[in-house]
Amino acid sequence: MIARMTSGWKTGLRTSAGVVALSTMVGCGGAVSMDPRFVALHNAMAVSGLVQAGEISQGSLPEGAEAVVRVSLPAGACSTFVALGTEGVSDLDLHVRALDGRDLVGDRTQDAAAAVRFCAPFRGEFDVVIRMARGNGGWLATSWAGGGRGGGDDLGPVGGERPVRPSHGGAGTCEQPFELALGSTARGDTSDGDAALVGSCVSGDAPEHVYAFTLEQRSQVQIVLNSTFDGALYLQGACGQSRSELGCNDDAPTTSRSELNASLEVGTYFVVVDGFGGAAGTYDLAVSASPLQSVAELCAGATLLQSGQPVAGSTTGAPDSFQATCAGQARSGDRVYAIDVAQRSRMRVRMQSTFDGALHVRRECADPSSELLCNDDFRDTQHSLVTATVDPGRYFVFADGYATGAVGDYSITADLGAANGVGGPGDTCATATAFVPGQDVSVDTFSAADDLAGSCGGQGSPDVVYRIELRSRTRLRATFASAEFAPVVYLQRATCGAGSIEEFCVDANGTAAGPIDRTLAPSTYFLVVDGESASSFGQAQLSLQLDDLGALETSCRQAPTLRPGRQVTGDTTASTDRFQATCGGSTQSPDLVYRLQLRRTQRVRISSEQTDFDGAIYVRRDCTDGNTEVACNDDAGDNRHSMIETVLEAGSYFVFVDGFGTGQQGHFTLDVDVSNP
Repeated sequence: MIARMTSGWKTGLRTSAGVVALSTMVGCGGAVSMDPRFVALHNAMAVSGLVQAGEISQGSLPEGAEAVVRVSLPAGACSTFVALGTEGVSDLDLHVRALDGRDLVGDRTQDAAAAVRFCAPFRGEFDVVIRMARGNGGWLATSWAGGGRGGGDDLGPVGGERPVRPSHGGAGTCEQPFELALGSTARGDTSDGDAALVGSCVSGDAPEHVYAFTLEQRSQVQIVLNSTFDGALYLQGACGQSRSELGCNDDAPTTSRSELNASLEVGTYFVVVDGFGGAAGTYDLAVSASPLQSVAELCAGATLLQSGQPVAGSTTGAPDSFQATCAGQARSGDRVYAIDVAQRSRMRVRMQSTFDGALHVRRECADPSSELLCNDDFRDTQHSLVTATVDPGRYFVFADGYATGAVGDYSITADLGAANGVGGPGDTCATATAFVPGQDVSVDTFSAADDLAGSCGGQGSPDVVYRIELRSRTRLRATFASAEFAPVVYLQRATCGAGSIEEFCVDANGTAAGPIDRTLAPSTYFLVVDGESASSFGQAQLSLQLDDLGALETSCRQAPTLRPGRQVTGDTTASTDRFQATCGGSTQSPDLVYRLQLRRTQRVRISSEQTDFDGAIYVRRDCTDGNTEVACNDDAGDNRHSMIETVLEAGSYFVFVDGFGTGQQGHFTLDVDVSNP
């Protein structure tokens, strides 16, 4: 049992996904049970000395969507926020954002779980943002406090005040900072300092020393602290004002060394030598500065991009000269490029990087308010993408990094195309591309014209058309992957364009929520891939699967009958993927189906053991109708076992042995036992 939390998370959640506060999670078959991963996490945190400090929050998100939980923290309070994704979630991101939109800290690992440690730089409210980077499904999140690291003590449960002593106002304080000459090394001992300040990367009640230095020209500044204790270093533009913090570092790479690098304008700055927890002692502090080109000089020397020609570069060692509205303000080293647009055009810019990169575009190089486009993560942290339809003129493209310190190698490619498209294969009804069953489709609407629109959208956006010939009653399933745009997809029957019969139309939100799944009568169909807006264009991978329902119904009619108490053995290797389920990663692997007949209401226990693959089992009332699924299970203890235990009324049921995701098949044993409910 998990204890109810004391403070931290507010009960009101802001998200379009309909989030509710719960202490349980719903399993595949619909029963309510505690997620075992959360129980394991809770136990591990407790062993580490951490305590749960906020209510459990839970919800469900489609790919690309966010849920926001608002928390209230005092200055210096430190918390570890953890989020877990359920089945169907491939990559869950978690970051803490200030109310002005600045990302303060984040976990950008590519995993179904995310965790960040955050120390509030000032008293106030913050947004904890859970983002479904890849996949779709449920999430569960909460916060933890206590534990400490590096020999220091943490603050305990979130919500407590950080004990601080008033400033004495003597040497080494904001009132009388030590002078720090550029290119020099200062030595000191924080044991006699005040404990009146706090940085975003430290916590506790350690004493500190404050230094001041002045820049007469725009410079790249390096500050290095070597200490005999677990030291920390932070830089402020206004001494004592946490909101003015320009950087904070605890360990680089050990507890006895800290380092900051920043691109700074002319002015006076304050360096704080602090300690983690209550640590104090002697130290050496060195500061150096290298003159930088002005922003105007950087803009004048911007490298010119040519459409379709990739350019490689590196931001390692580059100053932070430009910031953005996304990517935690993109306060990392950056490079600037220019691209000339001769006429109104579609523009697509891609960046691939060896680090957590960011890409942004401005109309005026030196004017942050002229930003047109900004993207941090497209698919993952090492890819960024922006698209737009732009007017003639010169535009400036910035290769940047997430927040601070994200630098490395990258490649940028900018593409320009006619604003109204130039046509190409599949661009019109007359040139529709014939779909070949069994082959995935690589869609690219970048050069297409706007010829069609569906009932749910597509007006003004480029589109491409695929012709599908069905000779029997067929189930059509379509899913998109790696889409560079928000797609609108619709299916027209018999004719294409004016006078056609629309079978369905799904907008971007519908597509993101799940795959397209329709049953169609024999006929000629035209599948149109369109966009949400005039700037919705680009590449996508379309997986289109056609299942002959006559063949499925034959498989169902021929399904062997299960006898309770008798074990069945089988092998799915020679089968195909005919059926899917709500658990097991949609179970798009080869499968086998069995019939189960119940003469009265009974408790049914179905278990399977897969000797060489990650299996799943599920039960339906109607063999070919996925909407009649009554229970589904992927893992029972491990991925080689699955089990369903539920009460079923009298009637016929179909039991499926399948595999997790794709490509999972092999030998299995299946047991069915019944008892009185």
